[in-house]
Amino acid sequence: MSLKKIAIIPARSGSKGLPNKNILMLLDRPLIAYTIEAAINSDVFDRVVVSTDSLEYKSIAEKYGAEVIMRPEALSSDSATSFMVIEDVLNKCKGYHYFVLLQPTSPFRNYKHVMSAVEQFEYADNAKFLVSVVESNKSSALIKPIDDSLSLRNFNCDFSNYRRQNRKEYYPNGAIFIGYVADYLRRKHFFGEGSIAYIMNKEDSIDIDDQLDFEIAILIQNKKNKKTMLDNSIIKRISDKKDIFNNAAPITLIGHSIFDYWDIDSLCGLKVNNLGIAGIDSEKYYRYILEKKLITSVGDYVVLISGTNDIVLEGWKAEDTIIWTKKLIDGIKSINPNVTIFL
Repeated sequence: MSLKKIAIIPARSGSKGLPNKNILMLLDRPLIAYTIEAAINSDVFDRVVVSTDSLEYKSIAEKYGAEVIMRPEALSSDSATSFMVIEDVLNKCKGYHYFVLLQPTSPFRNYKHVMSAVEQFEYADNAKFLVSVVESNKSSALIKPIDDSLSLRNFNCDFSNYRRQNRKEYYPNGAIFIGYVADYLRRKHFFGEGSIAYIMNKEDSIDIDDQLDFEIAILIQNKKNKKTMLDNSIIKRISDKKDIFNNAAPITLIGHSIFDYWDIDSLCGLKVNNLGIAGIDSEKYYRYILEKKLITSVGDYVVLISGTNDIVLEGWKAEDTIIWTKKLIDGIKSINPNVTIFL
């Protein structure tokens, strides 16, 4: 049986830390738009609802495709709890098995995260709730209260070796909360017995609460946009070269910008087919080209450049380049088993 589910996006207008943060422009669109798009593009919900107290927020939310429920004035104050807001929506939207709470202050929780979390929740045995979390970069042993005297007497342990602990610690990142309607209305929170964790990385876990958070989000989104622009340029360059992918020539050049920018027709008297793609890394060359079998012919001699663009990738490890270079070699040999490859 397919479970009916509703996405609830709470968006109150009166934020104190960062006024009207939910509709501040994060580069090309309002902050709330990122969450609405994540919910809609996940294609898992029967309904995507924004709960707000603002007609301006209502107009923006509807522009990006969400349905809007205006909350009563009593739920628009600082004293209104998340439970009260969720309960209001669930009372007005009956007939759903479970709901997913998506806060607009988590712009980098995207549709893939939503899809993955929903799948994990539905397939988990006996799970009644799910909460997204991120690994903490600080041990909880380092976090203690300090009173008005500024005394450190509560820090009564030896912290010199705290980083050596093997146990990872996590905290809720505010991006995704899931609960069965009946269970949530009874428990009034998402934690404890029957609740499971959905783990997200640090960058995608950014939760915007103040101006510094927002400035960090701008930096991250700029970086993501650059990645998208690079990826689009790679795909365009592949499309530009598709007509020569199957050319037969004794020498085939496979690699990135160094080859792509090299205007060469022959080498050592032998004709060259230059299949270099500017900006591409070894994994993308394999996934975008060889894995899709866009190349059906290579020469008996292949010159392969691999790895130069890999080292600028976030989290790069030499082992990754070795793995993808081996895949490139295997892919080339599957096209021409008699090939000689020069690295």
